[in-house]
Amino acid sequence: MTLFLCDMQVPEVEITPIPKVGRNAVASCEVVYDDVFVADADVVGEVGRGFHHLLDGLNPERILLAAEALGIGKVAIRRAVEYANDRVVFGRPIGKNQGIAFPLADAHMRLRSVELMIRHASALYDAGLPCGEEANTAKYLAAEAAFEAADRAMQTHGGMGYATEYDVERYWREARLMRIAPISQEMVLNYISEHVLGLPRSY
Repeated sequence: MTLFLCDMQVPEVEITPIPKVGRNAVASCEVVYDDVFVADADVVGEVGRGFHHLLDGLNPERILLAAEALGIGKVAIRRAVEYANDRVVFGRPIGKNQGIAFPLADAHMRLRSVELMIRHASALYDAGLPCGEEANTAKYLAAEAAFEAADRAMQTHGGMGYATEYDVERYWREARLMRIAPISQEMVLNYISEHVLGLPRSY
């Protein structure tokens, strides 16, 4: 495989946006290349070494997405705590109920532990040290913790969690993507089981 740059504004390239339930700050598109000319000067890196070049970007991508998931989880919990303090039912804020408070406390602690893993992976990457295990672990744990936090924020809001008014439905949709992209949770488990634990390849 060889990487190359391509002019996307030529007639031989057709770009069709894909409608999505979230992550609309970044466009997702179907791109079709039909007889596009690529000059030798547009090759990125070495011919035939494209996959090797792509591997250099996988660990920082996982760390970046883990940090994004962490941010989504944190804002979801912050909104849920605000609502739990402000929403008064039967003369008391709903946050007084352990059924509301404990899930939010649990989600908060999970996010704090994920943050440490992200910082550890980032420090290794910045130091130029191997960090495949740490980057993948950070991505996996952050995706799980963020979705759980967003889901608990939705639950805290009750029926209003489904309304766009409080934004938590958006956090829930955005957090769900983190378990799929840029790599699915199952592929992270494949990596850890094979490359870290030394188990036979499963696919």
